[in-house]
Amino acid sequence: MTRLCLNRWPECCLLTALALLLWSPPPARSAETNLETQPIIFHVGMAEASFHNVNHNDAAAAFRAFLESESLNYGYKIVSDVQIFEDTPTFESAIRQQPISLLVMDAWQYLAMDIHPQVKMFFTISENRKIGRKYLVLTRRDSGLKTLADLRGQAIVKLDTACENVGEHWLATELMAAHLGRPETFFASVEEVAKPTAAVLPVFFGKKSACVVDEGSFEVMKELNPQVGQRLQVVLASENFNSIVVCLSDKGWANAHAKADAIKALNEMPLTPAGQQILTLFKLDKFVPLNEAQLLPVQKLRAKYESLRKKPSP
Repeated sequence: MTRLCLNRWPECCLLTALALLLWSPPPARSAETNLETQPIIFHVGMAEASFHNVNHNDAAAAFRAFLESESLNYGYKIVSDVQIFEDTPTFESAIRQQPISLLVMDAWQYLAMDIHPQVKMFFTISENRKIGRKYLVLTRRDSGLKTLADLRGQAIVKLDTACENVGEHWLATELMAAHLGRPETFFASVEEVAKPTAAVLPVFFGKKSACVVDEGSFEVMKELNPQVGQRLQVVLASENFNSIVVCLSDKGWANAHAKADAIKALNEMPLTPAGQQILTLFKLDKFVPLNEAQLLPVQKLRAKYESLRKKPSP
């Protein structure tokens, strides 16, 4: 089974926001949707890699309760079927067998699946004023650790956003490209943490040799404490990757215009009080339209990783 690291709670909550808005038809169509007398079964697929530090059952139960109660305010009777998939092959198989209308996964999974004719990505997320993620390897300026090679045998700490599929494979690819081996043999230990402070401060105080974080989290840390930027240095930085994708399928919609309404609602989310409230609650800036061309950096990373992986380790 492919090892998948988990992401943060706001990205699990992203599903809740998406599904709530999906069933929010415009007033002109409310009478039409209110004619529904039978519950609508709405299928949601969520990759385990798309949220972090949340019990699976608790996350699914909270989502179902929120969706089914709030949807009544918009004239729909919803019975939500929320499925959490632990690995990519199982997720892909389920997509082929049933009408999963709304899917959230990471870009690495999306590109690995042969589902593109019937499932297309529409959105990614903006967080900390950043669209996409750059991953950074940080050390103290006075540590003498100035390159990735200098970190051989060192203990490092990784923020959860940097241990998702894209971040994980970026670091592995950089090590293999430099003929340094793989993370599990190159570093003395790798600790994964959920909060930026837990990743950055141990390096700041000299308790860890290096950390791997996303650029947005590092910028926030520097704003809170300018000394962080003065004492820490970037020894390696990635390209900007759109790591999280929100996909819609062609199947399972309540009516002919439901999918179009969902896309419009997500685009206009920051313009409505309800949308602003959700974005604030889930600590997201907005949902950002995404197309296949914008996944090119991840595609190139996958190709490079696969090529290097086939070569013997030093």
